[in-house]
Amino acid sequence: MPETIYVIVSFAILFLRVVSVAMVLRVLLNWFDVGENSKFVRLVYAVTEPAIIPLRTLFYKKNWFQETPIDMSFTFTWLIILIFEMILGQMV
Repeated sequence: MPETIYVIVSFAILFLRVVSVAMVLRVLLNWFDVGENSKFVRLVYAVTEPAIIPLRTLFYKKNWFQETPIDMSFTFTWLIILIFEMILGQMV
């Protein structure tokens, strides 16, 4: 694999891992009810929300998973990130 592609794929894997860890932190912060006024909580939401919004919008427009008690857009986004991370990990 050429060095340039290796660097790009490695950066993409690092980015996906950061977003994945931020999503886990978001769940933990939500469980412990830290509050939304903290700068750290706002940072975690700022990192994760752009990844979640497209699926949340799609699910809302298609009226999918509206009656479920779990935020399925969050769950599917996390799964998609993990799948991409595994696929890119196989390339390196």
